[in-house]
Amino acid sequence: MALLAAGCSSAPAPEGAANAAAVAPAPAPAVTGSPAEWRSAVCRDDVDVDSGTRHTVTGNTCVPKDGDGVVNFDHFESEPSMDSVLSWQPSTHVAETVVDGKPLAIWTPSGEASDLEPLKNFGFTVASYQAAGFARTTSDAPAVLPVGDVEVLPPNQYGYVVVQTAAGDTQCIVEATFIGCETDGTNWQQHVDGSGPYHGVRINTDGTGSWVDGNLGAAAPTTLADKTYRALGWTIVSTPAGMRFTNDKTGHGAVVGVQSVRPF
Repeated sequence: MALLAAGCSSAPAPEGAANAAAVAPAPAPAVTGSPAEWRSAVCRDDVDVDSGTRHTVTGNTCVPKDGDGVVNFDHFESEPSMDSVLSWQPSTHVAETVVDGKPLAIWTPSGEASDLEPLKNFGFTVASYQAAGFARTTSDAPAVLPVGDVEVLPPNQYGYVVVQTAAGDTQCIVEATFIGCETDGTNWQQHVDGSGPYHGVRINTDGTGSWVDGNLGAAAPTTLADKTYRALGWTIVSTPAGMRFTNDKTGHGAVVGVQSVRPF
C-alpha cells in the first residue's frame, strides 16, 4: 500500500513527497513592494534566521510585530514542493506570490492570521493554505450534525485517532486541525507526470485540502460500524461512499472512500 505521511506531535515532520497535486500554478496575485518591504511590514526586527523549511531556494523566519509565534518567508523550488510542505502544517495562514518564477509563501507555522494582515496593504490575500487543483464541492453541503447516541473515540498515545472503513481499504488519522487519509485503491487523482494516482489526502477543518504522498504509520485503527462517532472535534459517520468527516465547529469536511474524496 502506498501510504500517507501523518503529522503527529510525537513523530518527526512528514517527509512526504515533493509532488503533491501538481497542476499549472494559478496566476500570482497582483502585489506591490519588495520582499524586504514585506518583511519590514510583518516582522518585529530584521534578524535573519534560516527557516529550515524543506524544498526551498531560500527561507528565513522572524517574530511578528505582536511578539507571538513566528512567520516564515519561504521561496520554494516549485508549486508541488510548496504543496508537499504546507499541506501538512496543522494550521497554516499564508500569503502567496511568485518571485523570480518560483512561489514565495509568507506563512505562519505558529502564529495567527492577524500576523500577516499588514501584507494586505501590498495587495496580498491572506487565507488558509489550499493546494492547487483541490476544491470543495457544493453538491455535498455541510450536514446537520447527528443527535442521539454517539461513540467518543479517545486519542491514542500519540494524541490522534485512527479509523478505517469496514473493508479496510481506506484509513484516516483524525487530529483537531485536519484529517489525513490513505487508500490502497487507484481511483484518486492522478499525478500529472503519469506515475499513477495519489494514495493520500489531507482535509482541513474548513474543507480545503491537498493530495499528498507519504505514510500514515502503523497505529492500530478503529473499524467503523454503522453508527456515529466523535473524535477531537470531528463527527464521523460510515456511509456507502466512505467515511464522512464533519468538523463540529465549521460544518465542513469531506467524504473519503476508496472510490473518491468529496470535500464540502
